[in-house]
Amino acid sequence: MKLAIVVGIKTDAISEDRYPEWLSDIPQQLVTKSRENWGGGEYGLASDIGIAYYVKKHSKDDVDILTKKDISLTKFNEYDFIFGLYDPYYWSNETKDTNNYTKYNSIIKQTKATFCHPLSLQKFVLNKKLYMDTLKKHGIPVIDNISFPITNTMNTTTMIKKIESQCKKWGSPLFITKPQPGGFGVGFKKWDIDKIQKHKKQFDAYVKKIMSQVRIEKPLLLVQSFVPEFEKFYEVRTYWLNGKYSHSLGTIIDPSSLGVGGFEKVKFAYPENEYDEDEFETYEETPEVLDMKLINTLKKQGKKVLDIIPKDKTGAPFLFRVDFGCCINNKNVCRDYFVNEIEYVPNLFPEYSTHIDILQKVGKAIIQKTNHLKKKK
Repeated sequence: MKLAIVVGIKTDAISEDRYPEWLSDIPQQLVTKSRENWGGGEYGLASDIGIAYYVKKHSKDDVDILTKKDISLTKFNEYDFIFGLYDPYYWSNETKDTNNYTKYNSIIKQTKATFCHPLSLQKFVLNKKLYMDTLKKHGIPVIDNISFPITNTMNTTTMIKKIESQCKKWGSPLFITKPQPGGFGVGFKKWDIDKIQKHKKQFDAYVKKIMSQVRIEKPLLLVQSFVPEFEKFYEVRTYWLNGKYSHSLGTIIDPSSLGVGGFEKVKFAYPENEYDEDEFETYEETPEVLDMKLINTLKKQGKKVLDIIPKDKTGAPFLFRVDFGCCINNKNVCRDYFVNEIEYVPNLFPEYSTHIDILQKVGKAIIQKTNHLKKKK
């Protein structure tokens, strides 16, 4: 059987001094490929290339590592299974070319290879309005939102009136906006409806910039009430491999890092039974601990999400993340976490997740998924 892994991300890397032992012999050509993807920088090794190398090193199948230069129907048809760590949305967003999104999707539809993740899942996750409404229907807590289609004729005066009315219902003048599809905090902005008339030129400029961005699927500008507790309490990112819970990571991201691919200013926390303090000797401070009672509650909610998302013959996604934020209708006490986002090719934070070998875990999940699919062939 022939297996391929498509790589090319630029936002998730691990530095050489944090390499797990199995990664120490990675060929220089793969390190060079990683640097080429990062535009020649030497920040570290991209997580997708680290994962691909683990699979190539440990799989019994023939494994090739592909880049965006290899995205073609002819090339994809050479393989039995393809895992897209570099996906259609990422390619179109990086190149600012909607045609690349359409092209990549078309190739996935036509190739004889089994592609993971399926397009049905990709489209579902890219449509935040859709999945938020779907989760809400299934009783999973989410933040209330309104949205505006991103078109060439967006009227900011009308938008402000609708947002103003909604803010009254929410009971807060603060709200956030973010374009969908989207990621890495790009386009994220916090506003105060009571002050927005004074800053309407700024809002107009923001909307104009959103209108100029690459549009795929049915793009929306999502508007949500700002939750101040979100900046006080950890956002808990739960990771799932082949439908099973793997681990969690708590993050508080400094707003100044949003929109910057690396998330440079981040505080981390780990579930108390998922890490060893000895693993953090290189850190200036031992990370904070997430309460296991909370983690167990979020695991149950996360499993509900995994049960709801679209699936095809490949079954549960080999990699998935469900992010939980705090809090709904809270003041200073953290009570009710809600689903903030779901991701199918999420940041793994390998530079900071030294409590767990996440690259190895994802690599093993890919091998496990391949072996499962081979039995069904």
